[in-house]
Amino acid sequence: MGDRPEEAIAAFEERQASHGRSDIGEKVNAIIEAAEAAAQEIGEKARREARAIVSEADEQAAERIEALTREASEARAEADQYARDMREAADSYGTQHRRSAEEEALRVLSEAEEKARERLDGAVRKAEQMERDIGERHSTLKREARMLEERRQRVLESLRDLAAQIQDALVEPAREPARQEGEEALMEALDVERRS
Repeated sequence: MGDRPEEAIAAFEERQASHGRSDIGEKVNAIIEAAEAAAQEIGEKARREARAIVSEADEQAAERIEALTREASEARAEADQYARDMREAADSYGTQHRRSAEEEALRVLSEAEEKARERLDGAVRKAEQMERDIGERHSTLKREARMLEERRQRVLESLRDLAAQIQDALVEPAREPARQEGEEALMEALDVERRS
């Protein structure tokens, strides 16, 4: 071996090249596994956020509907109490002005009932609008979750294609342009993922 240093150097370089190709394959596999794990985590996080938003919206809608219903009930109770008070006042007013007092009480009662109906109708309309808003928000969240899933699939497909190109480049090291294209494709795919 001391007599042939050229052969020893060539054997050493061949071992180094073989070891380098093995390391690249392992790094590529590690990159693919990390990308798949990241894509899965993104999808899970998006689904968790969508469920949390929908749940929060449902809770807020239920609370608001309950509050509006309670307000309408209180308004109706106030109107009923006011009507009762007016009836009692009309009954005690006296015989001379009983008719006009009764007419006034009926008018006030009618107005109070109309106001109570208006408030109740308003509460119902608000509740229906909130239900529609929640439905639209739910649909939007489902679309966003679907878009995130599609984007994750595209990234995974790009990375798999890239891994195949890199493995092809490793099998045929003489094809230097193909290896360069694979590296450029890897950088482009990683850049796309960062921008996303």
